[in-house]
Amino acid sequence: SDLTFNRVASCRKIKMSHKVLKKSEHTPLGVFCDGENVLLFYHLTRDEGSFFRIESSGDGINFSLFHPICQITDEDGMRVDARKISDLSLAKVHQGYFLSYKLKSKQSKNLFGAFSENLAGFKKIGKVSKMKEAASLVSDFQYHGQYVMYFGESSINIAYSYDLKKWQIEKTPVLVPKRDFFGTSPLLVGHTYLLDEGILVFYYDQKPDGGSVHYSLHAALFDRNNPARLVKLIEDPLWEPHQAWHKMNLLPIGIALHHGELLTYWQSKEGVIVLVHPFILDKALERQTLPHVILKKLKHNPIIKPIIENFWESKATFNPTAFYDRGKVHIIYRAIGDHDISVLGYATSLDGLHIDSRFPEPIYKPSQPFEGKNLKPAPHPTFSPFASGGGGFGGVEDPRITKIDDRIYMTYVAYDGTNPPRVALTSINENDFHNQIWNWQKPVLMSPPGVVDKNACILPEKINGKYVIFHRIFPDILIDFVDDLKFEDMEFLKGEYKITPRENYWDSRKVGVGATPIKTDDGWLLIYQAVGEKDPGRYKIGAMILDKNDPTKILYRTKMPIIEPDEHYENEGYKAGVTYPCGAIKLNSNLIVYYGGADTVVCAAHENFDYFINKLKEHKEEELASRFNLN
Repeated sequence: SDLTFNRVASCRKIKMSHKVLKKSEHTPLGVFCDGENVLLFYHLTRDEGSFFRIESSGDGINFSLFHPICQITDEDGMRVDARKISDLSLAKVHQGYFLSYKLKSKQSKNLFGAFSENLAGFKKIGKVSKMKEAASLVSDFQYHGQYVMYFGESSINIAYSYDLKKWQIEKTPVLVPKRDFFGTSPLLVGHTYLLDEGILVFYYDQKPDGGSVHYSLHAALFDRNNPARLVKLIEDPLWEPHQAWHKMNLLPIGIALHHGELLTYWQSKEGVIVLVHPFILDKALERQTLPHVILKKLKHNPIIKPIIENFWESKATFNPTAFYDRGKVHIIYRAIGDHDISVLGYATSLDGLHIDSRFPEPIYKPSQPFEGKNLKPAPHPTFSPFASGGGGFGGVEDPRITKIDDRIYMTYVAYDGTNPPRVALTSINENDFHNQIWNWQKPVLMSPPGVVDKNACILPEKINGKYVIFHRIFPDILIDFVDDLKFEDMEFLKGEYKITPRENYWDSRKVGVGATPIKTDDGWLLIYQAVGEKDPGRYKIGAMILDKNDPTKILYRTKMPIIEPDEHYENEGYKAGVTYPCGAIKLNSNLIVYYGGADTVVCAAHENFDYFINKLKEHKEEELASRFNLN
């Protein structure tokens, strides 16, 4: 009977479709594409154990029977038990096809090879010497008269053979797992394709998660004239499962490049899933040729940590804003202590990298009901759905500072512990601030009630006579132009213009302003935080340059994060996987970004300012988002 794949879902805003095989009694073994047709190898549980079946599809989705009975036999006519086969991979060679597969025995699994002239049946060549891992032979290709095979289930290695029987393995792996805070994730070879640009090797990154493994799809390009030489590693995953997919326990079956589309096949609880990915190698490689703009994290991070003896900052000190004035860097950070109420602390630094002093008391704390003034400390506080940060359930959160003339303006999140958080504004005379006389102006609310609004900051200069205010309502950065900063008579921000997440990028789920923008010769440097659909639990940091005269227009935007949460202090705390910027300054020739780590500590990262800007300018935004054409 025909095998038909049915659509079960579509990824949100991703040019990809998902289709599931109805009949769960199939055990898929592998996939092969000859350019025109996709072949699916599988075994039916009701079939005799010695054979498997092959289905063919012209579109990679709708399959029909190609060979009902296919067997692997040795020179004595003994048939291989198809129930013990796994990791099947097919390649074209001279006048036929080479099949590599793993065969389970009592003690272990070994890699074997077989040959077929017409796919009706395979003759067993024998055990592939010195290999026990999944492998993929490069079709229709020889290097100095030798066949080339990539293999591996931890690192990716390469081997050569004149006769497909005896193999010479290179000692040095061609790809090794990357190490981060969580350790290393083993690599699993997928499939290889011979292209004009080189040998394209698809592979999976295997991330353990409890008792299961999550696979992300990657690719690397190797030299046709030296198959062990890596030409380009496509660092961004071609695909990662959304968190909602983790329960499906996807297992890879095979990969096919078919008429300009990348088809990946997966076994799931529901059956076989095929994912159709738009894939253009030139674009994938073009993104990788861009310079990776990153900041250097301080070796002595974190620079501010909770002080257990200070009841108001005993649990967490994080999400710092910063500005430079009168010879020193002023850092205002969010603090949470024994009462679980967010307040703001203050520290100073002469060089921006080392803390010289910390004020012993909060410099700003809730004074209005909308900030949580009436919150009462509780031994076991009940956290609302809007609570954010380590241990906090209300208060004043995540400040941003802008100095305009002789006043220092501070935007922040005001949260009363019950209603959706709103953005608020206060200010202080600069002389009072420097004399540490915390005579803050009575705060006003900037955003309307009933809407979660955060990440507000004010541009340091007016544009066309108006103040420019950035803020965030999920999932976008919003921008408003206002006449004044009074916010009287129920006048609130409206979100006139927006900067949106980008599909298929690291910032595809939500974006928010990090630090107050810094003016440069090329435009406004905006450091921002974002979360991606493929990595929804991790907050990363990026950068963009906005037009000097129209800050709704993006000129340049990093294609990759400039900071990722891969250090222990960004994962050990109240929320693992968080780098959250609220401050950035230019100090002499240095760009310094201040951010919260794991909702617990204050960290910093830096780079030469001009070098950073020049590298960022190579990340030209493909579509300019302008306030003159945004809806």
